[in-house]
Amino acid sequence: MNQANFVVDLEKCVGCGKCAKVCPGGILSLNQAKKPEMADFREFGWNGCWKCEHCLAVCPTGAVSIFGHKPENSLPAADYEIAAPTVDSLIACRRSCRRYKDKNVDISIINNMLELLADAPNGGNKQQVEFTLIDDKGQMNQFRQLAYSRMEELAAQDIYPKGFGKEAYEDMKQWEKTVRPDMLFCGAPHILIPHAPLGHGEPIQDVVIAGTYFELLCASRGLGAVMLTFPLGALEQMPDIKAMLNIPDNHYMGMIIGFGYPEIKYARGTQRGIEQRRIHRLKFQEG
Repeated sequence: MNQANFVVDLEKCVGCGKCAKVCPGGILSLNQAKKPEMADFREFGWNGCWKCEHCLAVCPTGAVSIFGHKPENSLPAADYEIAAPTVDSLIACRRSCRRYKDKNVDISIINNMLELLADAPNGGNKQQVEFTLIDDKGQMNQFRQLAYSRMEELAAQDIYPKGFGKEAYEDMKQWEKTVRPDMLFCGAPHILIPHAPLGHGEPIQDVVIAGTYFELLCASRGLGAVMLTFPLGALEQMPDIKAMLNIPDNHYMGMIIGFGYPEIKYARGTQRGIEQRRIHRLKFQEG
């Protein structure tokens, strides 16, 4: 039973065995003819096919197809001489964007970025991260106004998000005059919330990695993004408004990502570095 629709073009296959060597489920092997075969398995996951498609990706001749995905439809491997300086620049020039244009991001751009998040690393390739999205600035403004008004009502009663007191809250209010138009969501026209069920796999790591990848995808498309934790604490104080997000109570949320077209563009990257005291190199004595 070929559950994964694993197909090998026998004329293209050179019998190198790379597909078997990278299969995390250990269900691929070469037969007597030096051609790969997939063993039967009961279910997708740890003891079966991980749905990782490593076999398709590693084949040097494009002989392997799986799940109906053909190698000729994959993106080509990066040219590292070009990719390295590009990624270096994206990392050095990415900023927490706190001011945005009042403009929707084209939905096709958003959908493309979400599709690419399927390739973000996640434990056991369980693909359990879900994404809650507000992709219309009008809808975002409605949600912002509801949450902001309630936050102000609570602050008037000396009720603040966890970790914040009156002084810190008022500091953030002052920043609205300069750095950010609203202290809750930085005026972002859209938000993305990656979340995953607790108790299964690696939800915390998976959510943080997905959020990090999304921020870099935004940077690569000229979009600004900001990872926000303050609104998570604020929403905990207003469960009825938080419930509007329809995120299950047993899901981990590591951040809310605001994104959109930046109002202010940066001309260059910073020149920050990591102090040597923060780098710990390990060496072990033989024997």
